[in-house]
Amino acid sequence: MKCRRLDIFGDLKAWLPVASGRAGLGLAAVREGGRTGLRMEYDFRGGGGFVVGRRLVVQDLPGAYALRLRVRLEGAANLVEVKLVDPTNQNVWRRQLKGLLPTGRWRTVVITSEEIEFAWGPQGGGALLEWRALELAVVAVEGGAGALSVSELVVEDRSFPRRPVFSCSSAARGHGAGLSLDGESGTWWAPAAGDAAPWIMLDSGEPRVLGGLIIGWQGGAPAAGYRVRGSNDGVRWRTLHEAARAAGPYSALYLPGARLRCLRVEPRGPAGVVSLEVQPFEFSRTVEAFWHELAMRAARGDFPRWLRREQSLWTPVGTPDGRRCSLLNEEGLLELDEGSFSVEPLVSIDGQLHTWAGVETRHALFHQWMPVPVVIWHGPGWRLRIEATATGETRRLTCRVEGLPATARVRLFFVIRPFQVVPPWQKFRQTGGVSRIHDLAWDGTRVAVNGTPRLLPDAPSGFGAMGFDEGSILDALRSAVMPVASRVHDALGFATGVLWFDAREASLVATTERTAPPAADHAALWREKLAACDVEGAGWAVGALRAMRTAAAHILVTRDGPALQPGPRRYTRSWVRDGTIMSAALLRMGCTAEVLEFIAWYEPHLRADGFVPCCVDRDGPDWLVEHDSHGQWLALIADAFAFTRDTRWLAQRWPGLKRVAAFIEGVLEPDGLLPISVSHEGYLAQPVHSYWDDFWALRGLRDAAALACTLGHKKEAARWQALAGKLEAGLFASIEQVRREKQLATLPASVEWADFDPTATANAIMILDAPPQLNAEAVSRTFDQYLADWRKKRSGELPWANYTPYEIRIIGALVRLGRREAALELLRFFLGQAHPPAWHQWPEIAWHDPSAPGHIGDVPHTWIGAEYVLAVQSLFVYESESTSSLVLGAGLAPEWLGGAGVRVRDLPTRHGRLDYTLRRVDETTLEFTLGGTFEMPPGGIVLRPPVAGRIRAVKAPRGCRVEFDAGSVTLCQTGVTLSLTTHAL
Repeated sequence: MKCRRLDIFGDLKAWLPVASGRAGLGLAAVREGGRTGLRMEYDFRGGGGFVVGRRLVVQDLPGAYALRLRVRLEGAANLVEVKLVDPTNQNVWRRQLKGLLPTGRWRTVVITSEEIEFAWGPQGGGALLEWRALELAVVAVEGGAGALSVSELVVEDRSFPRRPVFSCSSAARGHGAGLSLDGESGTWWAPAAGDAAPWIMLDSGEPRVLGGLIIGWQGGAPAAGYRVRGSNDGVRWRTLHEAARAAGPYSALYLPGARLRCLRVEPRGPAGVVSLEVQPFEFSRTVEAFWHELAMRAARGDFPRWLRREQSLWTPVGTPDGRRCSLLNEEGLLELDEGSFSVEPLVSIDGQLHTWAGVETRHALFHQWMPVPVVIWHGPGWRLRIEATATGETRRLTCRVEGLPATARVRLFFVIRPFQVVPPWQKFRQTGGVSRIHDLAWDGTRVAVNGTPRLLPDAPSGFGAMGFDEGSILDALRSAVMPVASRVHDALGFATGVLWFDAREASLVATTERTAPPAADHAALWREKLAACDVEGAGWAVGALRAMRTAAAHILVTRDGPALQPGPRRYTRSWVRDGTIMSAALLRMGCTAEVLEFIAWYEPHLRADGFVPCCVDRDGPDWLVEHDSHGQWLALIADAFAFTRDTRWLAQRWPGLKRVAAFIEGVLEPDGLLPISVSHEGYLAQPVHSYWDDFWALRGLRDAAALACTLGHKKEAARWQALAGKLEAGLFASIEQVRREKQLATLPASVEWADFDPTATANAIMILDAPPQLNAEAVSRTFDQYLADWRKKRSGELPWANYTPYEIRIIGALVRLGRREAALELLRFFLGQAHPPAWHQWPEIAWHDPSAPGHIGDVPHTWIGAEYVLAVQSLFVYESESTSSLVLGAGLAPEWLGGAGVRVRDLPTRHGRLDYTLRRVDETTLEFTLGGTFEMPPGGIVLRPPVAGRIRAVKAPRGCRVEFDAGSVTLCQTGVTLSLTTHAL
């Protein structure tokens, strides 16, 4: 066994200390066994978080290896991690040493390559072949102070370079057992004629960890099948795999974590063996890794993109009731249910099979916004239109070939395979990767999958099923030798099937019913559901508004009944944080009933003491301490009441509302702030005093006081208003104190980290306007810095790996701050970042390389979609708390006013339904009309139109009182038309 001792501890200056939050870390030398080592002395100072010692270590790694370290842990019981970083500095593999106790004694730790798992990064998985940096981390569990010492690091090569010994039962002349491992020698083994029980064996000399075996067959796999057995001594054997039927140029065995010395292949019949390729552990580290290896051996397009570790996004297929959500991906692959198998359309034209790899792919939605997705393959002189629709609990997949001459021979296929649309780097519960199919059966009418009738095709020409050992189903389709079995059982769960249609149009209904229901009128359904979203504008406003409608529709589609969920797969949980923003968007799109259903469903999970759980899912409440949830619940109730004005409904909410407000009062610390929590993903390692929590609590307490007044509870109203004042004073004093201590020009997001987070600052402005207590210069510099960095990334001046489209909420903040041009610049960017653009959706995490197999959270991320709805609506109208007014047109682009201009009809607001138009009459004149049925807010209606210079004059009807300044017009009555004279637009 080859070993390399890495001399990395002698130079302390080569190590970089990293500590989160208030944690402290010091590096020092230590001696052990005559060796110099590294001592990491840390102190979490009463908090959580992590400390890291990092050093560059540029090393190649063998196929199988182990790391041997001498380690000592002192102090409290905390978690030690060993992390390896690749040359890109973006992909990380790690091993958590959960059994390492703080005994204060040195011990040897051995970490094998099988134990080192991919942690995160755009690579999405696979083995680490070269590492650039070593990180030794201590993650707080008990916290406190202590030390981690490491005095040795040895890399052991555990691969087996020695050629195995081959032997066989017999050999035909010239075809002995002297094979190459990869088949490149051009020789093969064949048994002698008359050998009734042929076999060929390889012996590695000692047991080794392996992941599988690939058998290369001469002339194809034996139709009668084969058996593979394994042994560690060449005497006692066990069957590893037995195939009753086989086909294809090679057979692959899935042997995860097997430890064997000998492998013996026993073909049934005189089959020849070209090669026996023993595969390492990585070959079957996971079932998805196994299929990845097979996909890389196949033609591009034979498998879904994710099996080649390429990102392919998806979009939901469902109805507004949100009872069931299917997915269609960019290539047209349909996943019926969460964690289910998939159906893939293919087409053969004049005998040539076409897959996604050989065509140009485009995308569309019904009426360019409705969540009925379409994928269009463009080939030379033809198109394949793939469309997925939903009616109740059923799904229909329809394919139609267009553009071909009448003489062309066309065959359409629906291939059924054990692959989800969602890739394994998105795993959550049963979601992501392979979804096993053990049984497929066709009764002449329906296809049953794993015993359940699921697929009802419309007049297919045929059906065939194949087990895994029978080879690739796409190879069968290419050869036009169609599979004929009407049913198949596959022990591994890798069965595949195909329905084919000798026609130019084919459809398939996924249902458990005996017959398919009639198709719904999808256009009428969605127009009725989002009828309140009647906003129009000229130019590129059209695309921005279509995306707003789609985002609202996605919120409805991805629901689980009344539960608002921020995604269709990875995020099938209901956070009150997300639900509050999604509810705000739905209310302003006219979907009030859905918000009331969400509140009624979530409310029973409130704790008796008023604590609002951050999240509820099928397993019940999640009691992770996230103190933003309490203020969000109060704000949600207030928002819903503003749109319903239903005091009876509000009175029913009063007991819960009162408990939540009392809980906030009970946990406020002496300085007026909420306690530490983890309401930000970045704070999971170390809970902090997050200003995000305090801003939400301030919003919620103000709303609770107003609601108490509405119900006549004056005592509680006064108490909560005073409590809001205490929180307000403590919050803004703390922000300024942190700015002074850290010498910050911008606003901090938390006390402990003083972190720069413009999305959190934007949220504060969206829910509170721009409070006068916030330092205006610091607010301005916060967004100046964000915009400067964003522009550098966009231009390529500043490198970046990924970002989160939560940044969309900054658009609305900029509108409120009067920075129209920057808001529109951001809007154009995010419209261009939707992926695919025609589907109007964003993932939670967007990668610089869209094809990188990095974790994306979920897509569409409907909290982000809700932020988009609110941001776009703020361009047209927003409710200003600071001026008690409705502000119109503050984010409109000048070019949107051409032609008929901007038209808003019956748009829901907190004050009622709003109508207005704004159009350009000529270079110096704007025409504005205001209507609707709403209560005039105390501060009136404020129009802030896009003008190049200043408003010079306003012509109003007699008796209409109007005030104006250089950039705005204020009026206090509806049913009027104004003419504004400006400088040239």
